[in-house]
Amino acid sequence: MPEASELTAVRGAAVVFWLIAAGFGPYAFPAAAHLLQHRELPMTVFGFRAYGGGPFERFSPEVFAILLGLFVGICAVEAFAGWLLWNGSRAGGTLTLALLPIEIVFWSGFAVPIPPIAAVIRLGLLAAGWSALR
Repeated sequence: MPEASELTAVRGAAVVFWLIAAGFGPYAFPAAAHLLQHRELPMTVFGFRAYGGGPFERFSPEVFAILLGLFVGICAVEAFAGWLLWNGSRAGGTLTLALLPIEIVFWSGFAVPIPPIAAVIRLGLLAAGWSALR
């Protein structure tokens, strides 16, 4: 029987997944639309361009928009992994680890600074609660 603290850690990892997926995924659509219409990334809070500044920015607007669409798909898989973790599924833990290299490519490609920090937290929580997964 898993300890309550282990289950809490795994559920904390799930919440981190959901926050990042909800915080970055849905906003890729308006950013892509703006990019395709105006040929530049939109301005956001504090003057930072949405998803701009990374190596993906050197691609054409069309390719960049496709990459944003793929990123939305990654965010959807992150949300699913969070659901699996919330329910104590070891598949959620495995998916978490399998997603990480793909996420790193997109985070660095779009130069988004918050998700890597969240990933460290998420992985720490997952490690703390791994034995609670079944």
